[in-house]
Amino acid sequence: GIYKLLEMKTRINNSLPNITLVDMKDEYRKGNKIISELLENKIREKLSKNEQIIVLLNRRGYSTVLTCSSCGETIKCPNCDIPLTYHKSNNILRCHYCGHAIKKVDKCPSCHMDSINEYGIGTEKLEQILNEKFDAKIIRMDMDTTSKKGSHRQIIEDFKNRKYDILLGTQMIAKGLDFPYVTLVGVINGDASLNIPDFRSAERTFQLLNQVAGRSGRGSLNGDVIIQGFNMDHYSIIKASENDYEGFYNNEIEIRKVLCYPPYYDLCLIKISGKDYNIVNREANKIGVYLKNNSKNIILGPSNASVYKVNNIYYMQIIIKYKKIDSIKENLSFIKEKYSNNKDIDIEIDNNPIKI
Repeated sequence: GIYKLLEMKTRINNSLPNITLVDMKDEYRKGNKIISELLENKIREKLSKNEQIIVLLNRRGYSTVLTCSSCGETIKCPNCDIPLTYHKSNNILRCHYCGHAIKKVDKCPSCHMDSINEYGIGTEKLEQILNEKFDAKIIRMDMDTTSKKGSHRQIIEDFKNRKYDILLGTQMIAKGLDFPYVTLVGVINGDASLNIPDFRSAERTFQLLNQVAGRSGRGSLNGDVIIQGFNMDHYSIIKASENDYEGFYNNEIEIRKVLCYPPYYDLCLIKISGKDYNIVNREANKIGVYLKNNSKNIILGPSNASVYKVNNIYYMQIIIKYKKIDSIKENLSFIKEKYSNNKDIDIEIDNNPIKI
């Protein structure tokens, strides 16, 4: 009885865009690996009518992974142990966590063979593909093109003033923008966020798709939305395509209930970090044993964090699922006190974290 659901089921112009889902498994068989036949035809149709298009790909850079086809070595960040992302504009491999950057390598640092291949796609590469396919003025909006002061606003103003036909970008173009001549939104890899290991991944996928779909057909012209991906039968994508928040909620809330996630349970994330992985692992296991022996709550872990090494610091985590805050206060106070003067590891306690 504390919260009330406020719904806005119709637009001011009473016209919601027509949303189509495209399964890229079928497109792959036709040879369309990035842009489906339907999306390509729709882009050409809108360009011929002098209408504008937004294309969303929630991953920046040119290619996401560089791998050696001879020995299988992946070029990783030495500080974070995650693959470096290739940025073609400055021929740099960059870590999006710590900022480490090196010039692109042509030979494998492991086997020294000239067999480095690029895999995955980012906004920079998609911009090149769009330029090759269409005779259109294209502007890209992501962290790389909006790093200078005022560049974010300038891109929006230029697109609004119709200096460009296609606005390509990451999730920063998904909400809060009102372009009356945008009649098509294309989403590349619309299911990518479902693969993030977080219980909110379905919710965030629904939000992103629902928000970006709302950029199409906001003026007097009818709008279209085309969402591409490989997992198009997932309820979050289907419900987003139907603009059905209530249907999504009903699906999601049942899963949350069965798996003891919010809003049925609260979560407490204990992050254990340090420069020596063996020490971090040892102390995380000690904390895990203590909690399991001294708490009646659900204890998950310890386990490596989803990105377990950032800037040469190792991270492990323990998750507590609980109903009442009083049931964990004593445990958390004990852990804080126990490690308050420990120079080898840091303990971070986050109640109901935004990300896990």
